[in-house]
Amino acid sequence: MTDAAEIVSSLWLAICLLTVLVRLYRGDRSIVLFAFLVFYVLFALPLPFDLAFGIPQYSQEPGLFYASQDPAVRVLYCAFVDIIPLIWLSFLKRQRGQTTETARALIAVRRLRPILFAVLLSPIFVVMFAPNPSLYLNYAVILTGQASNAASVFHSLVMGTSILATMAGAGIIAGARRVWTAFIFVLPFLGISAWLNGKRAVVAITVAMILAALWLTGRLPRRKLAIAFVVAISLISSFSYLYQSYTRQIGAGTVMSNDLYENVRIDYTRDSRVKMALYAELYPTVSPILEFRGQSALFDLTALIPRSLWPGKPYPYALYFTSSVLNSPPTDRGWVMTTSILDEAIANFSWFGLALGPILIGLLCRIGDSTNDLFVVLLTTMVVSLLLSVELVAFAPLFVLWLALVVGKKVRIS
Repeated sequence: MTDAAEIVSSLWLAICLLTVLVRLYRGDRSIVLFAFLVFYVLFALPLPFDLAFGIPQYSQEPGLFYASQDPAVRVLYCAFVDIIPLIWLSFLKRQRGQTTETARALIAVRRLRPILFAVLLSPIFVVMFAPNPSLYLNYAVILTGQASNAASVFHSLVMGTSILATMAGAGIIAGARRVWTAFIFVLPFLGISAWLNGKRAVVAITVAMILAALWLTGRLPRRKLAIAFVVAISLISSFSYLYQSYTRQIGAGTVMSNDLYENVRIDYTRDSRVKMALYAELYPTVSPILEFRGQSALFDLTALIPRSLWPGKPYPYALYFTSSVLNSPPTDRGWVMTTSILDEAIANFSWFGLALGPILIGLLCRIGDSTNDLFVVLLTTMVVSLLLSVELVAFAPLFVLWLALVVGKKVRIS
C-alpha cells in the first residue's frame, strides 16, 4: 500500500508541477507558484527517489530512519503533500493590469538604485570590522569550527548582509535598462558576497532571485524561460557538488554510494523532517520532539528576551528536532539539522499544524502579491522559500525586514 500511495502521489505532484510551469510560461507571476517549485524539490521529488533508489538508511540519524520506514507515516506523508497544492490554489494572484504593474515596479526599483548599490557593497564593509578579517581570505573556513567564538558570532552579521546583497543585486539587474551590462557589473560583488557567506545556500538564493527578478519584471521572455530554468538548476547542482567536495570532502570518489545518497537526501530534501514530525504524532511516547505544544513558537515570539533574564526560555526548534532525531534530551551541540516550517507547525500544533503550515505560506505569498512592489515581492519569494527549507531563526533579520516593509507599504496605501 505504501508503494502505491507513493506512486499515486508522485504522479499527482508531477501533474501539479507541469501545471505550475504552464502558468509561469503564460505569464502568471503569483509568488505561490515559485513557492511550489521549492516545495516540489524539497518535499515532492523525494517520493520518486524513494521508489527508484530506495529509502536512505540514515545510519547516523536513528529518528529519521524509523520515521521514514514506518508504513503509516509514509502513507500519511503522501496525503499531506498531495493536499498542499489544493490549499495553495486559493492563494494565486488575481492577474490584472500586469503591464502597468510591471512598469510601476521598474520605476520604483530605479528610484532605489543608490540604496541598492550601498546594500550590495555592505558585506565588504562589514567584514572590515570582523574580529579577524583575514579568516575570510579562505573560503568557508569560518564555518569549519576553526574560528573563535567571537568570530563565529560576528559571522551571522556577515551572512545577513550577504543575503541582503543578493536581494540588492537582483533588484539592480531587474531594474536596469541594459540588463546584461548591469549583470556584468553586479556579478563580481555577488561573487564576493557568496564567498564571504561561505554557505552553498546563498548561491542557490542568488541564482533563484535573479531569475525571479527578471521574470517578475517581464525581462525574461517566455521562450527563454525553460532554458533559464535548466541553466539555473545546472549552476546550483554543479556548485553544490563542488562545495561538498571542497568543504566536506564528500564526493563520488570519497564515500560509499549509499553514504553519498544519504548525504544528498539529508542536505537537499526535507521530507524526512515532516515524516519525523508525523512519527512523533503517531507515537508520542516513543519519539517526542518538543517538551510541550507551542514551545518553539514561544521562542520565536520571545527571541529578543535575553536568556540571562529567563533561564528557562525555550530553544530554537532545530535544537529540539536534532536531539529527537538522535534519541537524546534537548542538548546544544553547536550544530543542528535544517528543518522546515511544515514539520515545525506539526510539532507545535499537532494535527492542526498539517493545515497551518501550508496556509501560512499561502498567506505570506498573498500578502507579498498584494503590495505590487517589486522589492517586497522578491523579498517575499525569498522568505517563503527559506521558510520551506530552514527554520525562522536562521533568517530572522530578513523576516523582520520583510515585515517592516509590508507594514510600511500597507500604512502608505491606507
